[in-house]
Amino acid sequence: MPADTAAASEPGAPRFSARIREASWSRHQGLDPSADAEQAPGVFDRLFDGTLTVDDYTRWHAQQYFVYEAIEAAAARFAADPVAGPFVFPELARVPAIEADLRFLMGPKWRSGIEPLPATKAYVDRINEVAADWPGGYIAHAYTRYLGDLSGGQAFGKAARRNYGFEDAGASFYDFADIKSPKDFKDEYRSRLDAADLTEADQARVIEEVLLAYDHNGAVLAALGESLGRNPFEPKVIAAICHHMNTDHVADTLVICQGAGGQRGAEAARMTGFDGEGADFAAVVDGAEVPIRIDWAAPLSERAEVRPEIVRLFTESKAQLDDV
Repeated sequence: MPADTAAASEPGAPRFSARIREASWSRHQGLDPSADAEQAPGVFDRLFDGTLTVDDYTRWHAQQYFVYEAIEAAAARFAADPVAGPFVFPELARVPAIEADLRFLMGPKWRSGIEPLPATKAYVDRINEVAADWPGGYIAHAYTRYLGDLSGGQAFGKAARRNYGFEDAGASFYDFADIKSPKDFKDEYRSRLDAADLTEADQARVIEEVLLAYDHNGAVLAALGESLGRNPFEPKVIAAICHHMNTDHVADTLVICQGAGGQRGAEAARMTGFDGEGADFAAVVDGAEVPIRIDWAAPLSERAEVRPEIVRLFTESKAQLDDV
């Protein structure tokens, strides 16, 4: 073991796992706080008081999909790593459960109706960057999410089942069937943290990354909180219409992005979502995908209003392009 390995190995020094918990406690307490009277209730508050709609619960669930997809891709890379490998547990994997939940909540076309928020994309980009080749990066982000899921996350699962009448599907994300005792598992996880072959510098870096993971998670929750109750369309409706546009009207979608979207040089495009105020697209321009937001002519609130508005966007976009 290196001579400068972890201060936790010195007599009387606090254990690494204890240092992480102490350093991150305030961040943990500050996520979606309900104690701030000046702040509107957030995702957690509304889940626990029963006012979080199933549609907003679904949107929250969808954002988590992207985060766990990134973490579990890193787990596959580090499975055989001597430092990070001990923290890769198959029983922790959440992506299959999230996929099953989203299929239940949104239908078979669920993948067409979810897109990472800017805050989620920043979170995922950070995971991909720091866990590309640094074992500590994977450890930091896995620790933050999975131990949280085995702790407070269990209360989220109970609230979701109570509020929405879920049995298995819909809240299976919170079910760790292969972990019989979350407490014993967390104790073992922390023991592995204390025994990890990390230098003191790496331990400090891991702690900083844990804090950053909390900050990214808080940013996602804040972004979700800003839109609670504002989208009149159910996620399954959004998924179905996006799938239809991206499967049956690929050329029309590209025309809309080139015309109304102002991206004349777009090479390909897809619809990524919509709400009562407008539609979201992603277009490939010069080999890179760029987001596009196009406002409706007037606010929409019914599914039947969406098709005529898309037809209008296409018709006006085609005329605009034909005039060039």
